[in-house]
Amino acid sequence: MCANHRKTFVLLDSGLVYGFGSIAFGSLGILGKRVSDIILKPRILSTLRSHHVSQISTGPCHTVVVTNRGQIFGFGDNERAQLGHHTLRECHEPTEIFIEK
Repeated sequence: MCANHRKTFVLLDSGLVYGFGSIAFGSLGILGKRVSDIILKPRILSTLRSHHVSQISTGPCHTVVVTNRGQIFGFGDNERAQLGHHTLRECHEPTEIFIEK
C-alpha cells in the first residue's frame, strides 16, 4: 500500500494496482474523469493491467511505478520534471519513463 496527499494505492501480489482518492493532476492514473473528481471506492488502474507492477511510490501530485521487468511508468503533475518525461505537462495516464544507459 502507498498513500500520499489525498490518494491511496493498493498493490496486490498479482501485480495489479488499485487506486482511490483525489484525481487532481492525473496522479491517480485513472482516465475518463474530470480533474475535480474523487474516486470513492478502489478502482483498478486499467492502463497498467497488462503489466505486473512490483513497486509503487507517490509524491504529493505524481506517482511512479516499477514493473517486474524493470519498466518505469509515471503519471500526474510534471511541472518540475518530476516524472522524467520529455515534457513539462501533466500526464493523466501511466507513461513509460525511459532511462538512458
